[in-house]
Amino acid sequence: MLALACFVTAALACYWDRDTLRAEATGLESVIETITGRFDRFPPLYYEMRLDRISAIADEDLALSDYDDAGVAADRLGRSDEAIAWMDRKRSALDELAEADVEHEYRYLANLGTFYVHRWIGGGADRDDLADLERSRDLIAAAIELNPDAHFGRERYQLLAIDWLIELPEPDASVPTIFDSAETLSESDSGELRMRFAGQDVLNRNGFGDAAEGVGGLIRLGAAWSSVDIHQALALALHDRGLGPVSLLAKLRVEELRENGEVSFHPAIAAELNGYYFAAGHGVYYEEDVAAWFSEARDEADGWQMARNAYFMKRAALGRHPDTEPEFWEDWVSPSEPPEMPGNFLGMTWGQAVALNAVMALLGYVVLPIVSIVGFIRWLRRRLRARAA
Repeated sequence: MLALACFVTAALACYWDRDTLRAEATGLESVIETITGRFDRFPPLYYEMRLDRISAIADEDLALSDYDDAGVAADRLGRSDEAIAWMDRKRSALDELAEADVEHEYRYLANLGTFYVHRWIGGGADRDDLADLERSRDLIAAAIELNPDAHFGRERYQLLAIDWLIELPEPDASVPTIFDSAETLSESDSGELRMRFAGQDVLNRNGFGDAAEGVGGLIRLGAAWSSVDIHQALALALHDRGLGPVSLLAKLRVEELRENGEVSFHPAIAAELNGYYFAAGHGVYYEEDVAAWFSEARDEADGWQMARNAYFMKRAALGRHPDTEPEFWEDWVSPSEPPEMPGNFLGMTWGQAVALNAVMALLGYVVLPIVSIVGFIRWLRRRLRARAA
């Protein structure tokens, strides 16, 4: 149950705090770096120090953003009740404003919705009592209605994941993903998305053209780094876009998670994932090269993460923290760089690979035989002319 609870917490987190804002201000790095894990995942002390600092501030001196920072920090530490209490305090502060602050109303709804999901999980994820889960869905839906473009649209995918959790659709021959809860997808669309070759563009045709970025954001700026289901959804979104090799990277991450003991939240899939068809990554050329690069990239990313956290811990021991020291990271030097990708095959879509294969087949089965025949005829003519002379 503990592993299950950790999974769901990871799958549904989509926070708003100063770290979210910093990351979005500089722009998200590539989906590939998200899959390999080359992004900040701070140790507990990072959030403990933040929470201690904000808790020491008198209520009249708190900024609205402080409530978000404190709530997210408490939730990151697994203290969802405390996180919800911080949002109750923010609600009181918002109610005292002379004019409504739309941005902070949105953040209040988005954070509180996330915290309710985590409280449901922390209470044992009881499927006989979905009150907190349903409350979370209502809050996230309200946040989206208030500010649909915030978070680069990631709340849309958080809402899909929550709806998916509430319903848990029955699996057929394929792996169910959060996209099964999308109302705009017809039964035929869902089947096409999960069972057909790559590059069908089903999600884009149904208004989810940013699915890869949105789902990737749940991993990078939420807490879905250890989520089997979210990585499966990312793999499928990339597969549907025709990015077969990158989709394979996400699928390899799914396999890595399962080897580490992580499971799908869907009980049928958790019990027998290999019994279901998973289209993502299907038909990828250079599959062995992709797998070898993924292994190297994961090792490099883990080493980078350890070094970055060691840098933080050394300075935190002296009472230093990025929240209060703008130059905190200025002495940071990366100990390594990601391995070079093998050629440019990661930029080749499945459709392009098929087209290339068709051209090669045409050359091999049509053009080359014709050239050979023509060459033979010319050689034979020269021989006959030589004999006649």
